[in-house]
Amino acid sequence: MMHDKTGLIHLAEIMSQRGYHHLVISPGSRNAPIVTVFANRPEFKCYTIVDERSAAFFALGMAQQLGQPVTVACTSGSAVLNYAPAVAEALYQRSPLLVLTADRPVEWVDQGDGQTIRQRDAFGPHVKCSVELPQAPHTNDDLWYNDRLISKAMNALLQPIPGPVHINLPFSEPLYGFDHRMETSPKDFQLLQPEALLGRDIQIELTEIWTKSNKKLILVGQHSPDKHLEKLLALLAQRQDVVVLTETTSNVFDSAFISCIDRCLAVTQEKEQFRPDLLITLGGPIVSKRVKSFLRKSAIKVHINLDVADPEMDTYQKLTHALKVPPVLALAFFAEQAEAAQSNFSVLWKQASSCGKTLHKTFLESHPYSDLTIFNKIVKIVPAHFNLQLANSTPVRYAQLFDWPFRHRFDANRGTSGIDGSVSTAAGAAMVSGQPTLLISGDLGFLYDSNGLWNKHLPAHLKIIVINNAGGGIFRFIEGPEKTGFLEPFFEARHLQSAEFIAKAFGVTYFSASDAVTLEAVLPLFFETEGSTCLLEIHSPPEESGRIIRSYFSYLSSS
Repeated sequence: MMHDKTGLIHLAEIMSQRGYHHLVISPGSRNAPIVTVFANRPEFKCYTIVDERSAAFFALGMAQQLGQPVTVACTSGSAVLNYAPAVAEALYQRSPLLVLTADRPVEWVDQGDGQTIRQRDAFGPHVKCSVELPQAPHTNDDLWYNDRLISKAMNALLQPIPGPVHINLPFSEPLYGFDHRMETSPKDFQLLQPEALLGRDIQIELTEIWTKSNKKLILVGQHSPDKHLEKLLALLAQRQDVVVLTETTSNVFDSAFISCIDRCLAVTQEKEQFRPDLLITLGGPIVSKRVKSFLRKSAIKVHINLDVADPEMDTYQKLTHALKVPPVLALAFFAEQAEAAQSNFSVLWKQASSCGKTLHKTFLESHPYSDLTIFNKIVKIVPAHFNLQLANSTPVRYAQLFDWPFRHRFDANRGTSGIDGSVSTAAGAAMVSGQPTLLISGDLGFLYDSNGLWNKHLPAHLKIIVINNAGGGIFRFIEGPEKTGFLEPFFEARHLQSAEFIAKAFGVTYFSASDAVTLEAVLPLFFETEGSTCLLEIHSPPEESGRIIRSYFSYLSSS
């Protein structure tokens, strides 16, 4: 028998058939139909997290590792809006986050009823698709429309690239005790993507561009691990006319790549001979502000951006060719082309990179305890089998200055680069991957998302390092804020907070260090401790850390 929750039951069936089995649910009454429908089906794995903002980032971390859709579901009202930061991050990080929001009946919107806001299209342009299912389907046509909307939303989750989707579900009472049996079969349809090809005319033009370019620079942004991509890039990086620049979050590794971009650019002093005539970009956002400035100031003849969804993105203001194909397709084509007859472009960059590595080591040996030297100790001790989550502001930037001894998987919320959600994202990633995971965070980022520890699914193999420099150390890392006269009260947000009692409140094993000696002693114990989530709080000197990082770049540039 058809009733007003039949559309929801069809949604669950379509999700089941597509294999989308992970749901993160926050408690509420209006979403009771969602809870009971999914929790009563054994194929769905449901997780409960009270804080909706944390829940959404937890699901984002899961989707990041699984590479498949993960669902979040909440009650009506302001609960919905708490999803917004994670939804925006999912859009720009290209993670398939399915957002289910329970809603009040449409006739009660703007009528002074409790927990009733304008939920339809609540996330605006920050979702790939937003639909509202029929409130009370009564006919076969109603169900056909209901299922069509679901299929449309499901297809948008992954095609042509992954991203967030919003399904709003208005529910009338009763919210409990309805018939869960599915007496009608849902109708689903798949979106088929044609295989991308490089047409003959495009091949001719690309060959001509490649042949005429003696200085080719390939810049790889944020990317999930991809062995095929890595192999192609490594092949190209062997050539004398090609340089491949990567960051930790590029997740491609080879000894021929230039991986410490800021360090290397400081050594080159951005001289003319290091500027490319052909720039090829792929992947998501780049961390390095220095390389953005360097490329924007370069007289680049051709810039080709490779992207199946947004090839027209012009980060470096040099775009000449937007190529809407998978990057591996274009790179495979370039790998078949001839190498330039004479070019020292690769040699120049590799010499600068080697010089930077030597200067980096010398500088660290002669400077005292600070954020930079703290990172140096962390990099050396992280076990090979750990995944890394890098919080925004200084941690993700410091990570780019070091040659990590092992091939870790690196993830960071660099879609929008916000301070929020780093703890929750790391927890979700660690939980679903089953891999030991280390989050490195600053103090403000950790405090902002400390509710990420309010989570009964917190995995014992998650370890968190909080570098506490008593405020926003990023504003001593970047130029400008200290010249305003308002650095401490408005930019740094100086504080005396500690992570100790937050950790203890949530049953997290706590360690601390305040100098180089205690840090050397506690780091091995921190990584060896098993059986519970562990947090190491490292107190560092803010003024000294700011002075040393500025001295570091001056030293690299002047040597």
